Amino acid sequence: MTGETSSTTERAEGTSTTPAQSRHNNMLQTMRWGLVPHYSKSDNYSTTANTINARVETILERGSNSMWGAVIQTNRCLVPAQGYYEWLTKGKSKVPHFVRHPDESNNIYFAGLWDVVTLEQEGATEPPKPLYTFSIITIPARPEMEWLHDRMPLIFSPTSPGDMERMNKWLDPEVSWSYELMPFLTSYLQGVPGQPFTIYPVPPEVGKVGNESKSFIQPVDQRKDGIKALFAKQNRQKEEPEVSTSTETLPETTSNKKRERSKTPESLEKREEGPSTKRAKLDTPVKTPASPRKKPQGSPKKKMASPVKDPNARTISQFFPISPRKATSE
Repeated sequence: MTGETSSTTERAEGTSTTPAQSRHNNMLQTMRWGLVPHYSKSDNYSTTANTINARVETILERGSNSMWGAVIQTNRCLVPAQGYYEWLTKGKSKVPHFVRHPDESNNIYFAGLWDVVTLEQEGATEPPKPLYTFSIITIPARPEMEWLHDRMPLIFSPTSPGDMERMNKWLDPEVSWSYELMPFLTSYLQGVPGQPFTIYPVPPEVGKVGNESKSFIQPVDQRKDGIKALFAKQNRQKEEPEVSTSTETLPETTSNKKRERSKTPESLEKREEGPSTKRAKLDTPVKTPASPRKKPQGSPKKKMASPVKDPNARTISQFFPISPRKATSE
């Protein structure tokens, strides 16, 4: 959507009804945003794109000699809306914001101009239907809203007594252009105090053509997928008590008995040993006892007793003489 301001939907409602009582018969009519003058021969987007908004300065400067002069006298309307989007420029990027009434149950009402045209279509078998279109009047932004944009719609608030009085004048067809409407619009150039609005950033998806969601008018930090919701979910998880799981008691079977028998005190001690205990055992030097010297295997030798020397014993040489050959060799 283009233009200085934009309403909540591309197809808005132009209406001449008002919450206040009026002595005139007003009507409610669905209209398309982007005024098509009654003298147009075709519905050209290049023309309607420039008539989405009507600057109050242009209306006052050209008066009855402009395109707006043909509708300003009799075709004035209100455009009800929940609010409107405006883009805040930050460097090279633009952040969309939503502007609404402080009480979200209340609508706001834009001052608008409308017209109707019947366009002939080639080859149509049915008679053409009238096309109702409208434009929103824009004024310089009030001082408290200049941080967002330098322009804003001319808005009537249903909770402001002053706005209700000005709204009735805007819808009165008997009000003349020269004596009443011109001073009325000029007062907005000088600054008319009005209802303060609630403004907050919204997701950038609102700027994509074709996107429609109710969450687009919700503050970013209050959406289900926003930052505030994320932190709230984390806090809930911290506050929730830890749930301990209970062990089911198995029926006593033969296999269970074997498992219980295998759990000896020695095996339990080994399970209870942690990494620190094992490391301490590895670091402590182990003293191994000296092994006794092993005796050679085999049967022990018996010690033979030395023979007793007999005094009457004689050697064999005493009985036989020594041979000459032996004696010579010796």
